[in-house]
Amino acid sequence: MLSSDRMGRWCLLLAFSGFLFAQNAAELTARFNRAAELQRKGAFEEAAHAYELLLEVAPRYAEAYANLGMVLSRLGRHQAAIEASRKAIELAPALTPARMNLGIAYYRAGQYDDAVTALRDYLSREPGSLQGTQLLGVSLFELGRDTEALPYLEEAVTQNSQDAAVLYSLGLVYLRQRNDRVFDLIKRLNASTEAKPAGHLLQGQYHLMQQDYERAIGELLEARRLNPLLPRLYYSLGLSYVKSAKYAEAIEAFEKELDLRPKDFSTHYYLAYSLEAAHRSDEALPRLQKALELEPQSPEGNALLGKILFEQGKTAEALPKLELAVKGDPQEPEKRFLLARVYQKLGRREDASREFAEVQRQKTEQLQKTQQYLEKEAGKKP
Repeated sequence: MLSSDRMGRWCLLLAFSGFLFAQNAAELTARFNRAAELQRKGAFEEAAHAYELLLEVAPRYAEAYANLGMVLSRLGRHQAAIEASRKAIELAPALTPARMNLGIAYYRAGQYDDAVTALRDYLSREPGSLQGTQLLGVSLFELGRDTEALPYLEEAVTQNSQDAAVLYSLGLVYLRQRNDRVFDLIKRLNASTEAKPAGHLLQGQYHLMQQDYERAIGELLEARRLNPLLPRLYYSLGLSYVKSAKYAEAIEAFEKELDLRPKDFSTHYYLAYSLEAAHRSDEALPRLQKALELEPQSPEGNALLGKILFEQGKTAEALPKLELAVKGDPQEPEKRFLLARVYQKLGRREDASREFAEVQRQKTEQLQKTQQYLEKEAGKKP
């Protein structure tokens, strides 16, 4: 047994240890609160530094990791934000806001598949969250999964979301579906000073789809004046210029789009297309090769490459590109016609005759379909 004297010393030691622990916990909480205040004021660099110093002495402070992830995401340090948010979840699985932070970090990093997974996980714990619902909808939209995105975007708008990205995304889904509700979204966007640039962008994309290219250009230029960093603005503007045969302007627009989205196949392709149309084939080739690195089987990309090679007298090199293009898009007569010319140039007469005959058959079929459509339209009652 301990003597009463030794027992007293143990009790004093335990009491002192408890005092130190409480003092240390209070100090950590105070440091966390100071970092959170910096975050609240928008001093994100200082807040990040404060959280990082705190985590050096308290490496299991889950809330600090969660907030650090949010701050790093705002600073554009996306991978570090993802890692901090994942660490917060590892330390405290019940810390639901960290799951939302993870979804935001993935979204801002452009990792939309991972964002969808994280946000669905978050919504399973916080069903009905407006922020989670709208961000999940926009992430699915960015992946081109319009059918999946639609209910989330509509739900967010039903909850009276004023987020311009949500309204624009839903509007563009409606536009792709040729749903007249797109006009309601354009009105809502134009009613807000903050969202009006996106309203002009959506209106311009509507005119582009309607093949009214001059009006499309006018709306898109106004959108650029109001906010030059809108998503897909320069791509839409470039496409409108291409359709108007204004290739110099198209080249400039596509180059600006690539500054913002350097790994977009369509932008690389249309930049190469514009350069070739402007008789700058030597400049078009490296752009086209970059596009085909992203989508090696693209019928459009391979057809354009085959066309350039053929026109440069590299007929044998053009052949496999055009064969791949026709294989990927067998119902497009222009590709077959170019392939037939290559066969002809190489002395493969039977192959050339076959392709020329198929071109004629396809064009005759297209003409018949056009005539049937016009007759049907003419027969409708006014």
